[in-house]
Order: sequence, then C-alpha cells, then structure tokens
Amino acid sequence: MVRRKTQMTNKLRKTMSLLTGLVFAFVLAFGVLAACKDTEETPRFTVTFLDGESVIAEREVEEGGTVASFTPEDEGYEKEGFVFEGWYATADFTHDWSFDTVIEKDTNVYSMWSSSKEDTRQWLIAGSSSAGGPLAAIGWNGGPIAGENGNILKKTEGKNEFTITIDLYVGDQFQFCIMDEEGVWNTDDASGGGARGGQYLEENDYMSAPGTGLGDGQVNITVSVSGNYTLTLTTDAEDKNVGAITVVRNGDAPEVTVDRSDYTWYIYGNSSAETSAESVLAGTNWGANVESLQYSAYEMFKISDNEADGTGTWTQTWTLAEGDEFLLAYCLLKEEGGIAAQDGTMFYYPDIDEFNGEDAAFKKADGMGSNIVVVEGGTYTFTLTVTLNAETNSLEGSIEVDKTADLLTSEQEWKVLGGRLSYAQAVDPATGNLTIDEAAYNGKTSVFADNNFGVGGTVQQLEAIDPAEGMAREYEVTLELVEGDYFYLCIPMAIHAPYREDTYYSPAYTSKLAEADELPEGVVSDWAWGNGGNLLCTEAGSYTFTVSVAADGTLALTAEKA
Repeated sequence: MVRRKTQMTNKLRKTMSLLTGLVFAFVLAFGVLAACKDTEETPRFTVTFLDGESVIAEREVEEGGTVASFTPEDEGYEKEGFVFEGWYATADFTHDWSFDTVIEKDTNVYSMWSSSKEDTRQWLIAGSSSAGGPLAAIGWNGGPIAGENGNILKKTEGKNEFTITIDLYVGDQFQFCIMDEEGVWNTDDASGGGARGGQYLEENDYMSAPGTGLGDGQVNITVSVSGNYTLTLTTDAEDKNVGAITVVRNGDAPEVTVDRSDYTWYIYGNSSAETSAESVLAGTNWGANVESLQYSAYEMFKISDNEADGTGTWTQTWTLAEGDEFLLAYCLLKEEGGIAAQDGTMFYYPDIDEFNGEDAAFKKADGMGSNIVVVEGGTYTFTLTVTLNAETNSLEGSIEVDKTADLLTSEQEWKVLGGRLSYAQAVDPATGNLTIDEAAYNGKTSVFADNNFGVGGTVQQLEAIDPAEGMAREYEVTLELVEGDYFYLCIPMAIHAPYREDTYYSPAYTSKLAEADELPEGVVSDWAWGNGGNLLCTEAGSYTFTVSVAADGTLALTAEKA
C-alpha cells in the first residue's frame, strides 16, 4: 500500500512539472510578442511645402505630431519680385494652415506670395439692395459710375490696395469686379479682368459669404448688419488667388424707405424660339426688345387683394420652349428702349418651392447663375408669393409651378364674361355692323345686363356635365342672347393690378374661348372685336355652349341654336 502511494505521488509530481513548463513557455511567448509589439514603429507621414508645383521643403512627421515652424527663406528659397505672405491648406489660399496642425496623413501645404507688380485695373463695386441703399442704383451691370454715389474704388498710392466707403444695408449683396462702360463684366484676370467675391472675404461680424470655399467660385458677399463701411480690396497683379477683402464699420447708415406700391412681376429672359406660339420669350433678348409691360404677355396677374406694397400673390400661364432661360422680376422700361429687371426683386430657380409635374421640366442654369432653365417645353402656370422680411427690409419669393394641363383637367368654375354693345357701336360698320332698328335694339334686355365682364352681380356659370368619350371634363350653359351681346367663356380670375384702383377679371390658365370650329347662324367670331377676343350675337335666340377639356388639357368650344 505504501509503494503504490509513492508511485502515485511520483506521477503527480511529473504531471505538475509538465504543467509548470507549459505555463512558463506560454508566459515567455506572450512576453516576446508583447515586446515585439512595443517595438513596432509609429506611422510617419510626409508634409510637402509647395510654391505652385515647386517643392520648397519636405518634412517627415510621426502620426499625431507637428512640424517645426520655418519660412521659405530658412530653406534658402527665394522668389525675386515677390514677398512671402504665409502658408495655406488649399492651393487657392481659401484656408489658412498653421504649424500647430496635427499631422495624421500625407499633407500638402501651399505658400502664398504677393507680387510687387502694380495692379492698374479699375475695380468697381457691383451689387443689389432691396432695402433701397446705394447698391440699388449702382446695380450689377451699371458700368463705372463716378462721383459721390459712384462705384469706383480708390487706389492707395504705392500699394495694390483699393478702398470704397459706402452705406450698406441688411440683405445687400455685392462683389468687386472689372466692368466696361456697357456694364459687361470681364472676369478673366489674364486679359485684364477680374472678379472678387466671398472667397476673399476676411472674417468679420458684419457680412458673410455662405458657401465659399475651394472651387465654389465668386459668390456674393451678403450684409448682415446695416452701416457705413469702408471696404478694402487687396489684389495681386500676377496671381488671382492672392488678395483679401477687409471690412471696417464706421457707424450707422441713414434710414431709407422704398416705395413698392407699383411693384408687379414679369417674366424676364431669353429664348431661341422664333415665334410667340413656341415661347412667350421669343425675340425678347433679356428684355432688350420688349416695348411695353402693363397688360403685356410678360405680366403676372396679382390675385391677392392686399395693399399695394410689393407683397402678395401673382400668377400667370406661359408657353415656354426647351432651353429658355429666365427669372421673375419687377421690371421697368428703359429710356433707350427695352426693359430692365430691378435689383432686389429677382426670383430664381432656388425660389421654386413646389412643382406639380415632372421634376425634370426645369433646372438651375449651369455655372454660377441661378436662372430657371426649361428642360421640357410646354405650357406652365407660375404662382409667385412675395413676402417682406421686416428684419432685412427685403422681399422674399416662393414660386409654385403647375403643368397647366393638370389645372385645366381638374374641376374648375367656368363662366361667361360679357356685355352688350351700345346701339351706335352695334350698327357701326367698323364695329358690330348690324342692321336693326334703334327702338327694337334698345327694347331688348341683355342676359349680360349685370355681368359687366365678371364685375357685375350676375355672372353666368357653366354646369359640369358627364364628359363625352375621350374628354376629361365638359361644361355647358344655355344663354338667351339678343343682338349686340358680346362675350367669351373662361375660368375667370379676379385681378388686383397695383396700377389700377378697380378689380377686373381675366381668363386664368389661357382658358379664354371665343372661337369654335363651327358656330350656328346668329353668333360670329369674325367681327371687329373678335379675332379670338369675343363672340358676337347677330340674331336673338337660345344658344347652348359646351366647353370640352381633353385629357392633355386641349380646349374646344361647340355651340348650338335651339
């Protein structure tokens, strides 16, 4: 019994010795691995300092480290005729770079150099002010304007530094530019032009340029605090990326008031279409060939009955062609001919908040512009709602666009707008050309006696009926007409034009119907006030008129005499 116990004890000792060896080996291996891990090198990155594409210096830096400060001169790098201005993180010098920057990847750093060559260009300020400040008169394309209220920057002697002192107001926008006498910008520095916008603006508390940055181009500088300012533009005659715009606020700007009582909106643009049937903009050439505004095809109808102060809702239906480019603006006739859109009243593609139709029918103009471009030609109805931002004293617009066919095929109120010729008009060969006794004429009562083209108390309305096959909707009305009645059928819209004290009615959505393929004897469209304008009754009787709306919005009128 004792021998067996001894044998078992020896076995146990051997087993324990083996386990101890395994544990020691494991610990030793783990320690070696840990030691190897501790001796792995920290990643290193290369920081390359550049002058354009030329390498000034390179620095190897451990991950998380920084570069010791130095200048190109410390590296023996000189550039004759130039002065080193600092290091930047981007090639166009829009973002500063500091030697405190922690390096976490291979990095390029760019040196800015200013040239001693004199900048002889004449720099101008151009912009807009919906608040009625000096920029409202200066505009974007006014050319050089000398004098107290001019836009020409003054050059500091011996420096490439240009200054202007001007009153600016909240919401004002501007850039500095090179412009000829005709107001045409030259933005090409290589040919003596140039434009300087938000990309060059030094940080300040009074104005900003949202969206600026590498590749964003020259965006407008927007004023956020009204005041009298001295603006300083520094430039470089050799490198367009070198320069800055600094801002000093000298004090408050005087209060200004803007009379917007006559504001109404127009379509302003251009089209390559040859006829107005293809596009309302055909031949307009950005307003250069437009001769009238009020009651023109370009005018929008004010449909809100609020005070004439520039705010409210306007609408209009236009046929546009593919490629048309336009905006909506308050326009004025120019003395030399044509019209001009007024600064601070222009609304663009970004102002379209809702489009009821194919989203691809419009797009934003390419490049820096924000004009509306037509992708899919057709007939569209635009509704513009204008509000006043009291804080900035500026107008803001919201545009809704509908495919007109969708509006016409929806449920609408069709009415008859009409009146009656005087006896003199009725028998005048140049007008009604009717043959009827005066007493008989005046003894008859017109169904339109209280219609007055929609303004009166009794306006005849069409009744919706079951549409015929292939039609989206149909409407019908029976009228007891007498000689001299003249009229048309439409979807009427009340118009509150700022330049009129009264309210009048006009057809909405190009819905005016005053022609038919076949008219019964007693109703004509080919008379002095016809031509698609009005139907005229030449023989008293009971007539039934039917308006048919096809699925694509096409309208048709038929008439029958009882």
